[in-house]
Amino acid sequence: MTDRELLEAAAKAAGIVLLRAPDGSMRNCTGLRPEHNILAAPFWNPLTDDGDALRLACGLRINIEHVRTMAGVDAGVNAWPSGRGDCGLTVKGDDAAACTRRAIVRAAAALGGATGAGGE
Repeated sequence: MTDRELLEAAAKAAGIVLLRAPDGSMRNCTGLRPEHNILAAPFWNPLTDDGDALRLACGLRINIEHVRTMAGVDAGVNAWPSGRGDCGLTVKGDDAAACTRRAIVRAAAALGGATGAGGE
């Protein structure tokens, strides 16, 4: 599943009207009036923006658990929708913030019905 597909599925789960602007950026057009230009809508990319990721996690009640490997190098993040403990998605890597954002988006995408948003 591509990052774009993950973002679209996560936005769907959160009820966000997500549109791709002519410049290629993803914009949150929720509540944007028809007479406004899409470029007036704020950027939305919880894969790169901590605030977008946190709002997504809070809005969908996604649980987050941080774990470390024995070597202490990799940051591991488990994320799953509240009340669905069987839906854990783990992301591992060297950047704890990036892993957390990706785990949140993958959990949200799974809520949005995306296939392929599961484990790596």
